[in-house]
Amino acid sequence: RTMMDAPPIKPLDASITFLGTASMRPSPTRNVSGNAVRIGREWTIVDCGEGTQHQVLRCASSDVPCTRISPGNINRIFVTHLHGDHCFGLPGLMCQIGSAHAALESNHPKQKKQKRGARQFELQAGQGAEAQADGDGDGDGRGIVHIVGPKGLRSMIRVALLTSCTGVSFKFRIDELWTARDVQQQQHEGDTTHSNQMSHFASVFGVDRHSSEIDGINVSPENDGTWVIPSHPSGGPVASSWRFHAAPLVHTIDSVGYVFVEAPHRGNLDASLLRGRLLTDENREYQQSVGIRNPLQLLGLMQKGQTVTIKEGGAIVELSPADFMSRPTPGRKVVILGDTCDSRQLAGLAAGADVIVHEATNAAIEDGETEHEVLQLAVSRGHSTPSMAGDFARCCGALKLVLTHFSSRYKGDESEESLSVMKRIVDQAKKTLGHDNVVAARDMMEIKLLVHKGRKAVDDSCGVSPMEASGAAAAAADSYLQKAGHFFK
Repeated sequence: RTMMDAPPIKPLDASITFLGTASMRPSPTRNVSGNAVRIGREWTIVDCGEGTQHQVLRCASSDVPCTRISPGNINRIFVTHLHGDHCFGLPGLMCQIGSAHAALESNHPKQKKQKRGARQFELQAGQGAEAQADGDGDGDGRGIVHIVGPKGLRSMIRVALLTSCTGVSFKFRIDELWTARDVQQQQHEGDTTHSNQMSHFASVFGVDRHSSEIDGINVSPENDGTWVIPSHPSGGPVASSWRFHAAPLVHTIDSVGYVFVEAPHRGNLDASLLRGRLLTDENREYQQSVGIRNPLQLLGLMQKGQTVTIKEGGAIVELSPADFMSRPTPGRKVVILGDTCDSRQLAGLAAGADVIVHEATNAAIEDGETEHEVLQLAVSRGHSTPSMAGDFARCCGALKLVLTHFSSRYKGDESEESLSVMKRIVDQAKKTLGHDNVVAARDMMEIKLLVHKGRKAVDDSCGVSPMEASGAAAAAADSYLQKAGHFFK
């Protein structure tokens, strides 16, 4: 079921904080890749380059104008691909989350000694995984961190934690996004063929499960090659109001982009049609008889989608919210891509996005550089230029484009020189996007994911359709690849 079919919801406050905006290596003004998406009180980290835990700490600093990230509220980590600048910070971040969970446990004196002793025994005896899988602990999924990424992520995390004898004070589940090739490879053991003639290390050796790890899922692709990400094990308000998808991107190794899709927003209740009927003497007396002192309390229940009863003309009458509310409006859609030089398989999911976060590693801004030379360089390394990012966002009908993953040549400070360089990069993306809502991300920058007032109802035809977005993105990608003279297999 798509989110368009889901029951309308009241939207939660949401934002994106950019923890790292550099490609390949950090610079004095930019850390490597990392994004933090806040929905309500829950945080999802998308990519986790080295130093991400330091960036999380920086968010708590008074001189950084962004929302404070609470490590204990990080319950999802999505990894786009396994290049080090996108994942080498993951073990450290997990330790930081573990410290936050341990601190929370220490605030419950009755549980402190029992839980600490049980955890120590599990780590020493190597039996934690079985105990967690059987529901040991709180038993309701609280405190689980849901980690998602390409095949090989599970082995990488296990090796890092087990070889360093690292225990963490929370449960985690690792779901891997398997391509059709990965599924076929599993069925033919011994075949280690991988993209770009590389042998995938996950198929070379097996690693034991960590004591805090619960069984993960190897997620098979849909017919179109995209993935529906399994729900968070503990559920919660975000799991009930948002769905998460992923799609493959073309890079030098397997890379994916993530799409966050919110359920439709409830329409507005027209209280003017109800007040007179609720405030009659007859209905006041009836509501008091059923324990409701103020009949206007029913408005709040109806706004939440509940049917209520009143007394009218001597009869008990049901009032359905649907009869007094405007139609639901589409929820928000946020798209965060990994490294890519061809994102066509993501375009259908990204159609109509509120925000697209797209890499723009290389740009023709230096004297003597031509756009063609820079395009060739970017594509040969599986990356994009600002023009490519703008074209993709145009194909998807995106309302806002955020550029990130910049070469170390492009500083991320607010000096006049740096701002001038980034303006030239942004202008290149604006030219192909066709509108001016483009920004260049810098570390610690926060973007609010606003609820747009006056949006068309969900059943009205508006924007770019998934089919249109896919077709346009394929044509644009083919054009860039042909100009670059390079095609990935």
